[in-house]
Amino acid sequence: MKTERHVQEQLESLFARCPDLCGFSVREEAQELYVSDIGITPRISAEQYGEIYQDIAETLGELLEEEPRAGDWLRGRTFARTLH
Repeated sequence: MKTERHVQEQLESLFARCPDLCGFSVREEAQELYVSDIGITPRISAEQYGEIYQDIAETLGELLEEEPRAGDWLRGRTFARTLH
């Protein structure tokens, strides 16, 4: 599926830009998608946390703007950095 592949590529880019980001979830409330359960290690400042949150929100917003069907794929999922 093109949408799923595009979402995965964008999320890989997000994790590459944010090396402290371990993972996050996307939940739905009142038919709106929200980022939750952001895992970051090591501990960082509130300002750094805000920057990572903003990057996640912007990445997902751009994805949804480009491919509105991506919301169906993101909803209720948890995304984590792949460690090798």
